[in-house]
Amino acid sequence: MPSCSIKIVSLTLALASSLTISLAGFAQTSEPTSPWTQKENEAESSFLSGAYREAEAKWKEAIALAQKDSNRLNLAETLNQMTHLFLKQHRLDEARSSLQAALAIREKELGKDNPKTAETLGNLALVEHKSGHDADAERLYKEVIEIKRKSNNSNSLAITLTNLANLYGEMRRIEEARKLYLEALEIDEKTYGKDHKEVAQDYFNLGAVMYHHNYNKEAIEYLDRALALYEKLDDGPGTVKSLHYLGLSHAEEKSHGKAIEVYRRALTLHSKIKGDRHPDTLVHQLNLARTLDSDGQSKEAEDLYKDAIGTASKYHTDARVKLIECAIEYAHFLKRHGRRTDAENQLKEVLPAYESLSAHHRRELYELPRVYSDLLKELKKDAEADALAKKHLDVFGPHHLSKAPPEPEAKQPAKLQEPSKSQAAHKAKPKTATKKATKK
Repeated sequence: MPSCSIKIVSLTLALASSLTISLAGFAQTSEPTSPWTQKENEAESSFLSGAYREAEAKWKEAIALAQKDSNRLNLAETLNQMTHLFLKQHRLDEARSSLQAALAIREKELGKDNPKTAETLGNLALVEHKSGHDADAERLYKEVIEIKRKSNNSNSLAITLTNLANLYGEMRRIEEARKLYLEALEIDEKTYGKDHKEVAQDYFNLGAVMYHHNYNKEAIEYLDRALALYEKLDDGPGTVKSLHYLGLSHAEEKSHGKAIEVYRRALTLHSKIKGDRHPDTLVHQLNLARTLDSDGQSKEAEDLYKDAIGTASKYHTDARVKLIECAIEYAHFLKRHGRRTDAENQLKEVLPAYESLSAHHRRELYELPRVYSDLLKELKKDAEADALAKKHLDVFGPHHLSKAPPEPEAKQPAKLQEPSKSQAAHKAKPKTATKKATKK
């Protein structure tokens, strides 16, 4: 069993972007209360409230109305807006088709350099990004950036620069990513002033990407700036995510005292914001426990592990994923302290819960049978180890893979274009401390 802890898959902070949605007067018709306008706004209101089936039905009605009126720009608007629903439900092929149709209309009716055309092109880039088509996403992002540079739309340009930087971060093109993040930072400071949430997000983006590529000292510098600004703005969620990544960075630098300090602050603040039994709060608790153990404070660490497992069992009965994540972390702790039999019992206890998960979640949490099998071998139980490994190897077969589940619900700000960076880049979904293979 390796010494590093697992990644909390359901809460992993991603570098990918997301879309946002508008409720405002974007309609191409001259009648603000036309049937199409009304249906479009109803669809978006339903989407924002989480009524996705109702939203889809209303968007389809809006499409029918636009086609009936032969209003191609209204049709393009709805096709563009409806994409957010497809992305929320991971229906990427439908999102792509919808945007391609909208793009064709806008290029013909408005021209390739029109802001509306750039809007759809940027959304298409996001779809390719989420689909893992890096070359296509990069090409489209660059096209959008070129259009926005010509139109002098600095705020919108900063968003696309950030989205392309996110992609470069995933591709490990770290210096290119840093350059784009810094340009976005410069734009936002000129646009909003230095004491603004967008500026804080820029610093956070820089810190997060530095951490993800093992540049921990640089990460700490940027994250300290983000933290100071978020605290000045009294932004609780921004403060929590900055503390969270500061803890990860300090832990990687073996500065356990500093990591423990910021993890405690993150845990306390997140408990106030979301409650001490919230699944995300448990992530901060697990990170604190691991760092305490690394600092020799094993008694408090074990108490935190046990409390996390108890919380996941008692308060999150439907969240078996969370229970398994906590159990694996505790099993790592037990093994580090030579308590192999206790670790075996812990993993054995949660194995049925793991086996009841969807193929997607079993694949994401394959750490459990792998660790369990390795532990059985160490305990000289080779036959059991081989049987366990063989039983769960099929989770990687293509016929077992399921689509990724929808992302957690979130309030949406006001435009289905490319998102504001606080929505698009580095979403603050906490994770436990695990380090990437990327070398300095």
